[in-house]
Amino acid sequence: MVDQATAKYLGDNIGGVLAKALGEMAIAQPRDGVDFLSKWLKLHVEQEEARTLREQEEAKLVEERAKAQDEATEKATRVAKKEDEAQRKENLYNNLLEKFKDPETMFEDPLWSELLSVASTLTGAKAAYLGLVDEEGLEDAPGPLIRYTEALPGSEMMKDKVLPQGAGVTWGAVTENPDQEVMHLWRPPMPEPTEPVGDDGEAPLPPTIPYLPVSVECVTDVKEMHYFDLTRLGSYLAVPLVFSSYYTPEAYAECKKFEEEKKAESQKREEILQAYEAAVEDARAQGGDDAVEAVERPAELDHVDEKEMTLPGKVVKMVLCMDTLGTNAPIDEACFERALELAKACGQCKQHTEQKWLDAQALAEINDEDRVKLDEEIEAAKTRAEEETAEAMGNDEAEVPAEEELARDVVGKKWAFMRAARVLLDLKDVFLNLKTWVVPSPEMVNLVAATALFFGFKKVQLYPKRKQTIDWQVLLQVLDAGFLKTIAEFDPVAPRKGLEPEQFLAAVKAMKGPAQEYSPALELLHSVLDTALEYRTAYLQLRKANYEMQKQTEGEEFNLPPLEEDDDDFEGLA
Repeated sequence: MVDQATAKYLGDNIGGVLAKALGEMAIAQPRDGVDFLSKWLKLHVEQEEARTLREQEEAKLVEERAKAQDEATEKATRVAKKEDEAQRKENLYNNLLEKFKDPETMFEDPLWSELLSVASTLTGAKAAYLGLVDEEGLEDAPGPLIRYTEALPGSEMMKDKVLPQGAGVTWGAVTENPDQEVMHLWRPPMPEPTEPVGDDGEAPLPPTIPYLPVSVECVTDVKEMHYFDLTRLGSYLAVPLVFSSYYTPEAYAECKKFEEEKKAESQKREEILQAYEAAVEDARAQGGDDAVEAVERPAELDHVDEKEMTLPGKVVKMVLCMDTLGTNAPIDEACFERALELAKACGQCKQHTEQKWLDAQALAEINDEDRVKLDEEIEAAKTRAEEETAEAMGNDEAEVPAEEELARDVVGKKWAFMRAARVLLDLKDVFLNLKTWVVPSPEMVNLVAATALFFGFKKVQLYPKRKQTIDWQVLLQVLDAGFLKTIAEFDPVAPRKGLEPEQFLAAVKAMKGPAQEYSPALELLHSVLDTALEYRTAYLQLRKANYEMQKQTEGEEFNLPPLEEDDDDFEGLA
């Protein structure tokens, strides 16, 4: 007898096959059953192998089809992603280009960063930074040189770098009408020759581009390249960005003259119109409509084309720099012309904005009606300040004996300052309107800087980095609500120690300069600084007089430290 395990094994492995074979053999009843059974089993094995092979092939085909489908889907996804990225780049470029070309766009500093970002996206550059040709140079680097004013994240170190004249290849991009000796310039394709036109039979000259980009496909192949960091493989592109700036005294004087003449012509035309209308009414009253027809209409009332304002500009040369250093990726030449167009549109937008801001300043300055209203508003604020402080000032004066002239003078100057500060804070919106000025006079710049220095601002907050001359655009950064808050909380007679040379009382007075006529808004600030300086000077003189009197009275027993140890402003005090 076969044990149960063996029976199960045989049943699981050959039981079903043998049962089927024996069933067919019982039907066929061959003479040689063993031969029939062996052939049947052999045929069965072949059929099973064929079936297994067919199933494997079908499974493989299904797998290959699925793989092909996955690859097709992945490829389509990559293509779609690439197309989306290309469209995103195209949209970024077109949107910024349209913004620059829109006459209503007012250029603001954040647009520099946007320009760098879009240019980097357009070219695929790893780094993008903006250079400015500085003819004057810096404290530690004589000009001309290129200093870098803006940079994308990752390229910030460039803002501390300068490129001396003649170094590297970038200077080629800011060379006007360069000849063939200027190396590595990219020149756009020349247009197809045109047929001769006109009586002379000559074809028109193709348009010229005064400034051309500099392109270096592989920086390590160019010995003239200037490196600010480690030498690395990659490409370099420098695109010129040149425009005319109108933020100059000459341009402002011409703009103001234009608007004054325009205003005078308008007023004259209005007077002629009023006289003509009066003559018409007189004629009508005396002779009716027939008499009106006899009144000659002045030629000045006919339509006259408005003159266009033309201003002298100062050429500003900037350069949009991009590189792929460290990635060894090329910058596609196909984008060069578009980068050049974007830089040109940026420069024109900046130029157009400067002209509009300049014109707005000129119009505000010659607006006599607003000037009268502002003067009245300031006088009203002064009256309020005097009325609101009269009692407190009287109380202070009452505490000082009449014979103590110096002390009474200090009290008077204290309240002059308090009132001036109160008026400034009351009319803070009027004062902060100075931020809209783009071409201030040197006296205006000095007054604002002197005020800031006296009220505690440091030189580094007021001067451009590595520069010795004050820049109005830098000063504007401190003219805000915080500036006014500093004035409101400032005590002009508090000890001042650790002063920078520019912050000393004598230095501030020298920078402020002599008294003169200022605009109403600026006069608010001048009054605050002037009264603060007078208050502090009177206070220091009083302290010095008391100190000298005590020293004389006590003689050898006098042991107080020098006044200079308590306050820096005692140095050189007259």
